[in-house]
Amino acid sequence: MALDINQWLAKNTVDLRGRVVVITGATGGLGRHVVRDLIQANAKIIMLERNMQMMQDFTQQLLQEFPNAEIESIQIDLNQIQSVDAAVAQLITRRIDYLILNAGVYNVPLTTSQFGYNNVFQINFISQYYLAKQLIPALQRTKGKVVAVTSIAHDYGRLNENDIDYTHCKKASKVYGNSKRFLTLALSELFKERDDVRLALVHPGITLTPMTNAKNRILTSLVMKMLFPKPAVAALNIVRGVFAEINYDEWIGPKTARIWGLPTVSKLPAATAEERAKIFNLAESICKVIEKTNSF
Repeated sequence: MALDINQWLAKNTVDLRGRVVVITGATGGLGRHVVRDLIQANAKIIMLERNMQMMQDFTQQLLQEFPNAEIESIQIDLNQIQSVDAAVAQLITRRIDYLILNAGVYNVPLTTSQFGYNNVFQINFISQYYLAKQLIPALQRTKGKVVAVTSIAHDYGRLNENDIDYTHCKKASKVYGNSKRFLTLALSELFKERDDVRLALVHPGITLTPMTNAKNRILTSLVMKMLFPKPAVAALNIVRGVFAEINYDEWIGPKTARIWGLPTVSKLPAATAEERAKIFNLAESICKVIEKTNSF
């Protein structure tokens, strides 16, 4: 039997009237569904995206469907830290109840960012960790929550201190998974002792979105459509993260084999205390370099 998404939302969400959700990757394959679901819960949405035209087009679509929706757009390029700082400057004095870190890139040509890391690592990890850290004062005012979208691909990564961002790795899945592992473990450590800002780590399992960049796109699309949940269903794992309270060493994802079924809470895959500490310390060191650079 197909899942009735509206019925699931009615049972698993509450009214968010007066609450503000800031989301990266709002116009992506999963982001679009998350935004729609939270608008139905009466949240005000602030979309952070690089492509302003896509945001404007999506906003128009949403307002046709939800005429009373409150939607704003702020441009951000997660591969450019100055752009992240500009977005922070627009948000830091605003009300923020939820910050959803949903943006991500996979299997793209690797380039080197301003701070010497590849663009996948910069976009998926550094900029979004930095964004969350910079917005903590705004989130403190509302006792808000960070919802970070990670991936089961994070199993492919293990800390390699000789190749932090996996630039020398030939497999796109490992480059991507490593960036998600850094985001997962660094945020987990950042928020584990806090009670003024909460964290929910979530993953969508496997689903077909525009981020998939396969050589045989048609065949891959057909296989994924037949075998894996639709993006609208996968996105419910992110929505669940907004409403469910979980521990720092847990995440929310599909129930069966981490791929199929309804959102459920489970333990994060094992990581040693040493790896956690090293990844967190690297994250903090990178942020200090960024902040020092910005002070000149």
